[in-house]
This record gives sequence, structure tokens and C-alpha cells, in this order.
Amino acid sequence: MPLASPMGLLALALLASSPQATMLSPPDVCETASPRVDLSAEPPATPPLVCISPDVPLTLRFDTPLQPGSVRVEQRERFEEVNPGQQTLTLVPPKKLEAGERFLLDVCFADGAAPACASFVLRVHPALGLSQVKVFRKPRTVESFREGEKAAQAEAWQCQEEVRQLRAERGAPEGLRGVLASGLLGKKGILFKELTKSVTQAKGNDLRLEQARSYRTEGRVAVDVWLDNTGTLPWTAAGAVLRGPKGEVLKLLPLWQQEPGAEGWRRVVVEVPASETEARGTYTLILWDAELKRTVTLGNVTFP
Repeated sequence: MPLASPMGLLALALLASSPQATMLSPPDVCETASPRVDLSAEPPATPPLVCISPDVPLTLRFDTPLQPGSVRVEQRERFEEVNPGQQTLTLVPPKKLEAGERFLLDVCFADGAAPACASFVLRVHPALGLSQVKVFRKPRTVESFREGEKAAQAEAWQCQEEVRQLRAERGAPEGLRGVLASGLLGKKGILFKELTKSVTQAKGNDLRLEQARSYRTEGRVAVDVWLDNTGTLPWTAAGAVLRGPKGEVLKLLPLWQQEPGAEGWRRVVVEVPASETEARGTYTLILWDAELKRTVTLGNVTFP
């Protein structure tokens, strides 16, 4: 049965210190997809990839005007909305999408310069769909390069944080000594919040939520969920995302999960680097398996 005490996070530290307890999956292509696309005069061998998700509207912003009537979306009738503007294109994906589905998007530009048209591949992911993509066709402005530099710095910081965490966990002692040595306790210790009754479950979830808690400590927040697999097929989380009300995505550290017991319980813990003022809104936690077919969506996730 699930642990009934906030001290469960300390037990997590014990379990996570074992190499056999942590399962890491190779990153999905949507995890590394860029929200910026640079077009060259010659069309690329493979069209740029743009990830979409159900119920996540996507806006493409172009730095040059689009040619009226030039937008073509494969299986356009399935999309809830395809709304081209002068320099924007808003797409509302259908609610019923199969993970891994692909749609070809074509647009043409109004000024006649090269490239005259561009193609994109819209790939379906259950949770990692982008809400905005900027497409640059002209030489980029100083401001756009500054934005790219900020994004690159944030990504580099995230990588450094993951490396630091892995090094610290590998060299840290076990038990309470490891928790203290990590420096995560801080002056306030571990703040705890019971979420089991407040979290909402999507109707199509492949596993049933039995227990959920969130934690906040020095520089980190975490969500600890216990899931009941009532089906006959085994299920393992291959990835997770925390999405905010405006579509923003919190970058997670590698998730941790416990092997299911005889009762079919699957415990999954996701962790996010966050300062005391960050991660203060309401989030949706989405978990998926390696095939991106069996997902678990939990809404109304908050942190202490």
C-alpha cells in the first residue's frame, strides 16, 4: 500500500540511491524539438518537425507575410481550427489523435523571395505539443538572437542541474545522511501537500490514481503518485510533463519509478528544479509509456 506519511520522500531518497531503482528512457524527438525554425533558400531534405498535442492550440509566427490562400494542412477537416493570418497561423488540433500521427503542413510567402514556400511535419505527442513556434526566413534580428541565447542558457542550466544531481546521488551516502548531504532540506525542510482528493483524472486514463502528494524543498518541487494498473498489460512510464494553464511546460528532471508490486501498484515520482517563487500555479501532470499510446493525465496539481 502507499506510504501514509510525508516521510515517504525520505524513503524515496533511499530507493533512488540504488541504480536498479531508477529507469531512464531515451528522449522522445518532441523533447528536443525547437520552438524556433530557420528556413534556408534551399528546402531541407526533411521538413522541420513541429510537435502537436490534443487540446493545445499551436500558433506559428512568421517573420514575413503569408500568401493568401496558400496554407494547406493534410486532413484539414480533422482539425478543429485552421486560422491563417497575415504573418501567423493558428491550428487547433483535434481531440482524437493517435500518438505518432503525422500531418504535412505547407505555406507560401507573399514577397516572392526564396524560399517561396515551406513545409512542416506536424507530429502528434500526448503531452509535448508546442503552443508557439517562431519561423525565421529573413536574417534574424539581434533581439531574436538574444531570445535564442536565453533559451540556450536555460537549456544548458537544465543539463548542468541534471549532471549535478546525478553526480551528487552517485557519491552521496544512503538514508538520512544522503538527504542531509544533498542540501535539499534547507531551513524549511520538506513541505508536503496531500493531493489525492483534489487531483482530477481524465476519463481516458489507462491507470487509476490511488494516491498523490506534492513536495517542495530547497530548489525543487516533486509530485509523488501511486497508480493502479487494473488492466492485464504491464505499464511503465517512459516520460512525463507538467503543463501550466497557459500551455507552459516545466522541464522535469529524469523521473523515478518503483517496480510494481503484486497488487499492480506503480509509483512514479517527477521532480522539477524550482525556486521558492516558481511552480506556484495549477498544473496538469501527463505520463506516457514508451509507445505513447497509454497515458495518464492528472489535473489540478499544486505544490506547497
